Amino acid sequence: MKLTEGKIFKALFLYSLPLILTNAVQLLFHAADVTVLGIMVDDYAVAAVGACGPIISLLVSLFASIATGANILIAKHVGAKDEKRARKATGTAIVTGFLSGIIMMIVALIWARDILILMKCQPEVLDKAVTYMRIYFMGMPIIMLYNFIGAILRSVGDSLRPMIYMLVAGCVNIGLNIFFVAVCNLTVEGVALATILSNLVSLILALIALFRNKGYCKIEFKNLRIFKTEFKEIVKIGIPACLCSLSFYIANLFMSAGINSISPDAMTANAIAGQFDAIVYNVGMSIAIACMSMVGQCYGAGLMDRVKKTVITSAVYATIASLSLGTLVVIFSEKLLDIMTDSVSVISIGKEQLTVVCLTHFITSLMEVLSFSLRALNRPNCTMVVGFICGFGIRALWATVIWDLLGGAVGTLFLAYGVSAFCAMVIYAVIFARVLKLKRVN
Repeated sequence: MKLTEGKIFKALFLYSLPLILTNAVQLLFHAADVTVLGIMVDDYAVAAVGACGPIISLLVSLFASIATGANILIAKHVGAKDEKRARKATGTAIVTGFLSGIIMMIVALIWARDILILMKCQPEVLDKAVTYMRIYFMGMPIIMLYNFIGAILRSVGDSLRPMIYMLVAGCVNIGLNIFFVAVCNLTVEGVALATILSNLVSLILALIALFRNKGYCKIEFKNLRIFKTEFKEIVKIGIPACLCSLSFYIANLFMSAGINSISPDAMTANAIAGQFDAIVYNVGMSIAIACMSMVGQCYGAGLMDRVKKTVITSAVYATIASLSLGTLVVIFSEKLLDIMTDSVSVISIGKEQLTVVCLTHFITSLMEVLSFSLRALNRPNCTMVVGFICGFGIRALWATVIWDLLGGAVGTLFLAYGVSAFCAMVIYAVIFARVLKLKRVN
């Protein structure tokens, strides 16, 4: 898609819809693990997978944020119609993605148990959680390489093929989950192996697409190395984005530790409810990523008026979509939770969590739209500083101090998401207005 021309909402909608579905399928990998274990094994297996969820999200998000740098850089080259530099950036991004996966695999293999103990994982589920995490991260080079390739394809306006590849992988994942658990009598090991193998399918399809591509993101063997200039530009955007995400996710680990300290039922409820609130969050995040790609191309082409209209349109679109879906999840929360567990206690805790989180996700969506737009406008350091103040500062303080003062209820803990996102959103809006004014003057 050419994101520098045509009606803005139409382009955003057509571009973001496959992206929403792609991210939803990725989320369903974890949800499928939880569902199959909940139906065929027991709640302890579900709790083990759930205990690993925040850690997996943290590490994947950390390195996937660097892929944001590749997305923005290639999108700018596309906007400026610089095919040579776009292909160099593509090769650099692929190598960087693979090396990122290697690093993550090593970290998990060595420190999985220590990390889970630090997260206050209950002793009853610790061994299963360690097993799941170590096997899952054996496939991280595959997962990260695919994430970087997906970012490359999206940077040139192609969000359709990544969706198709993930749909295929999602079907494979469900089939392998059932096979390994029901036929091979594996538990957490089986669902972890299914995730690795299904991600390998999507990676092979994506690699074939890039090798056959004749445009800006074609893979050429001569470009499959780290070019110093391209790598520096990717890192210049990606590292601040990485640190911004790190701030939010480390704070989320404090919140997960709070949940884990309550009871195994609370851990299970968090694991199950997290699958549904993540779907709501995914909608706003996908629109923010679509906005980022569009802003990147328009900025590269010098279309600042279109940049402003894109961000405003994205903000309205994200708010309506997130609030609508969040409301539906809350209305049907009990029935949704009942799919994965029959425990009255787990359902009660999960329902309370979903009510608070899903009805405030629209604020987070607005925050992400502004944050990703600022990165595309070469202001990644601003997002890093705000992320540290609002993401880490407010959420960590809330989880360790304010939550106890407010009574220690599950719903009160999760109010931290909306409060921190609102503060960050206000600051980002002020910065964005100033940046836009300066760009127009220049």
